[in-house]
Parts: sequence; C-alpha cells; structure tokens
Amino acid sequence: MELWQLRYFVAVAEESSFRRAAERLSITQPPLTRQVQALEEVVGARLFDRDRGGVALTAAGSHFLAEARELLASADAMLARVRERTTRRVELRLGITTVLDAALFTWLAPALEKRAPGLRLVQKRQYSQQSVADIRRGALDAALIGLPSATADLTVQRLFADPLVAALPERHRLSKRRRISLLELRDDRLFWPERRLNPAYHDHFEKLFRALRFDPQRLPEPADHHVLLGLIADAQGVALIPASLKTIAREGVVYRRLKEEPELKIEVAIAYAPQADNAALGLLLDVLKTRYEGKLVGRVGLEPTIGRL
Repeated sequence: MELWQLRYFVAVAEESSFRRAAERLSITQPPLTRQVQALEEVVGARLFDRDRGGVALTAAGSHFLAEARELLASADAMLARVRERTTRRVELRLGITTVLDAALFTWLAPALEKRAPGLRLVQKRQYSQQSVADIRRGALDAALIGLPSATADLTVQRLFADPLVAALPERHRLSKRRRISLLELRDDRLFWPERRLNPAYHDHFEKLFRALRFDPQRLPEPADHHVLLGLIADAQGVALIPASLKTIAREGVVYRRLKEEPELKIEVAIAYAPQADNAALGLLLDVLKTRYEGKLVGRVGLEPTIGRL
C-alpha cells in the first residue's frame, strides 16, 4: 500500500465520483480506478459501492477513510518538520566572559561562518557564573568562561591560561619596574570582584592570597573595565587583571607583570551541558580544537555535523 493510493482513495470518497476525483488529481479516470481496485485487494474488502449515480463508501470504506486521513495528515506533518529543519537557520547561543578582552574571540564568528554558512552565532557578554546558570536553564548552548567557576554538573574543557598582571597608576612607586611581586602591593588598596559575582573564583584567589600572606584593603571592582581603569588612573587603587586586557590602553595606567605569574592566572574554558545535542555545538568544539592546537578534546556524540544539515 502506497501513500499516493490513499490520496486517490480519499479524493474519490470526498468527491463521491471517480470522474471528479480524477479531475481534482489531474489524472485520467482509468488509472485512478485501477489503483483504487488494487487498494481494495490489499485491504481485502470492498471500499466503495458503485452504481450509475456515482459511488458511496461501504462500512469498511467509512472506517478506512478515517484511518487514511489520519495517516496522510501524519505523513504531511512529518514532511513539514523535515523541511523546516533543513531550511531554517541554525543558531548557536554562546556566553563569553567579560573578564577577558572581547578581541580574543573576534575570530570565532568568521571561522564558524566559513565552516557552516548560515549559522547564526548569538553572543552574550556576561560574568562566567551567569553564563553557567544560563546553560543549566537552557538559555545558552555553551559559554567561554573563566576558571575557577562552579561548574560541577557541566562538561568543561580548558583552552588556555591568561596570567594576571598588575594595573597601576602611572605615578605609582612601582610603575618604573618591569616586573613586581604581589607582596609589594600589600599596602595598596586593591580593586577586587565581589564574591557574589563568582564565589568559586573569589574563594580560589582569596585562598591563594592567604597562602602568600597578601591581604590588602579591598575595594569593590566596577563591572565596567573602563570605569575601573579611570579609578586607577585617578590613583584610587590598583587591580589585578588578565593580561589580555592590556590591549585596552588608558592614559595614566601602566601594566606590570607579576613574579607570581605561574600561580596568578585565569584558566579559559568552554563549558556546556553534558546532554547537549546541538549539532552547532559540535562544530564549535571542533573549531576551538583547531584554534588551540588540538588541546581541546571534543566529547563523543558532538561531532561537527552541521555542514550536512
């Protein structure tokens, strides 16, 4: 039994005429009659009573009509879903931490577009912990985050490390030095992120500070990096920022490397839900893996298949 035979049968039933059904289907009447007869043989029952006045459904035909309409509607719905999937624009929602310089990832959108034309990359710049929360509730497919972060239930793969540097007022007593020790800043006021923004990050560095016996006065770090640099230029304090942000030049602010650089760093990672099944995510992992010299190992089940969608 073929779907087109069912469509022939439904047309005859709705028109109560082989002639009108043939006109509706844009075919001649003889093949329509033969296919309905073939369908009756497959079903094993007569579906129509035929006389000079036209055709009428038998009892078996009436039952069969309801089933045929349901099956044809299901087939049409399936076809519509497949067409929608193959024609719609695939989207990848990506969180990117504000801790790092946005310029670090400007290459990503062109790289994805080259591999999968039509892929729509939606980027959301925010704190890592907010991105983690968005992944858990399904609002993001993945996020480029800074570690440490509370990611116990997510798949996390490290990409690279960004060491912290000291941002000092230009007239600071240590500004002429190329490299300084963290302990030399113990008498300065330190702009530092509040714990509520990322408890794991905050607690990790506070533990490290205690081990180094570094305990300066803390000041709440502004969310806007430009505001932070303005306060530093005004000699209101110093800050520890990722080295990637040194590209943001600000008159009155200098950046100095730290002797404790091996310990004072932010690990940059890609995080996503372990049950994620977005094909675009597989492509993202493959692109990141290529960019960072194979250091990122893609998880099984997330192969980059988007090019075949």
